[in-house]
Amino acid sequence: MTAPKQNTVLIVDDDGDVREALSEFLKGNGFRVYCAENGKAALDEIRKQRQPPKVILLDLAMPVMDGYAFLNRAREDRKIKNVPVIVITGNEPKGAPGATMVLTKPIRPERVLSLIQHLVQSAPR
Repeated sequence: MTAPKQNTVLIVDDDGDVREALSEFLKGNGFRVYCAENGKAALDEIRKQRQPPKVILLDLAMPVMDGYAFLNRAREDRKIKNVPVIVITGNEPKGAPGATMVLTKPIRPERVLSLIQHLVQSAPR
């Protein structure tokens, strides 16, 4: 099952290899993807876009603005407060308030794809 091109995913991770691998995998499965290397860059990128992403993949440990600070800002931002956020972290998180779900690295791309497809299909139109 592929996703319509208007289904956009934002990948927020300071590891360029992770961003590239997830981006290529999701693009290959029909998603439009854009990336940011930290929370501040993600908020800046979201402001540039006409529509918010359908799903955000978010690392927690990043420089400049970490995932926790991003989640706090996102849940206060009218444009993205209801966008599902899948946290993908290398450490066992002590909780990620505001996240839809938390996955621990290493992740299986097929699992991430399945979760994203489910979230997109169940989102209000």
